[in-house]
Amino acid sequence: MSSIVLDLQNEVTKSDCDVVSVLRKAHLIAAKLGLTDFDKWILCELNGYQNGDTIPDYRKIRGQLKAFNPYSGWIPTMMFDKELEDEICRIPVKNSVSEIITLYSQKEEGLGVEFTGEKLSFINTLFDTPSPMKYGVHLSPPAIIDIVEKVKTALLEWTMKLESEGILGEDMQFDTTEKETAKTIPQTINNYYGSTSVFNASVEGSVVATGNNNTVEFTYEKANDAVSEIESAVEEDDISGEDKETAIEMLTEIKEKIAAQKKSSIIKSALVGLKDFLIGVGASVAGAVIQAKIQGLF
Repeated sequence: MSSIVLDLQNEVTKSDCDVVSVLRKAHLIAAKLGLTDFDKWILCELNGYQNGDTIPDYRKIRGQLKAFNPYSGWIPTMMFDKELEDEICRIPVKNSVSEIITLYSQKEEGLGVEFTGEKLSFINTLFDTPSPMKYGVHLSPPAIIDIVEKVKTALLEWTMKLESEGILGEDMQFDTTEKETAKTIPQTINNYYGSTSVFNASVEGSVVATGNNNTVEFTYEKANDAVSEIESAVEEDDISGEDKETAIEMLTEIKEKIAAQKKSSIIKSALVGLKDFLIGVGASVAGAVIQAKIQGLF
């Protein structure tokens, strides 16, 4: 008798593995076993991640911020705040696996995300250039295709865990014991993949660098202005409604601390806490705005 779990295990280890095909088979297995959470991850990989979906760490790729020069094309930038640069340049990739494979096949054109609206305006304020420029984060093809490799590894580890627990799905069917045992296996995808290796392509040409940051004396008026800008960034950022509500509540508490003229260290601590929360839920640009405001206030 054939085993659908072992068949999947065999397919995912092939050098010419069809990732979309094995994901569909994994979807069938997860659905038959009633593994709702793991199946949700599989469907996200097949269909792409939507607003409110939790994006796995392996899909948050560190790229390089570049500026568009009308004469030279895309040129690298240089930022003196490495933490802020990391927050701006770490991009959550929401595309489906099939889209990622297609993008990789067109790697000659380069891969990246261009900033628009308030995000673009914010980045322009960081650079001391004669006129506003267009900015985007460019991602290396190896970093993109590494997402697909992480998906394959996660599926392989999952099938090995199922096999070790005696869950095989003979003739594409699972008995009651297999279904009950499957529910005891962790469904969090973080249990099945390792750390992501990101390889950034080398760049050449002229460099756009951030201007010097002068020390600014803290005032409550400036703190209020900063919170207003942060609030706008949070409203625009692409995060779930629940996370956005939490962030707004945290901002309200910060406003109250400013109104009560609490010590600047208390206000800074609250802003840092909000920054960490936003970065944790994928609001990288709003987190970057807060980082910049913290630097300008303290």
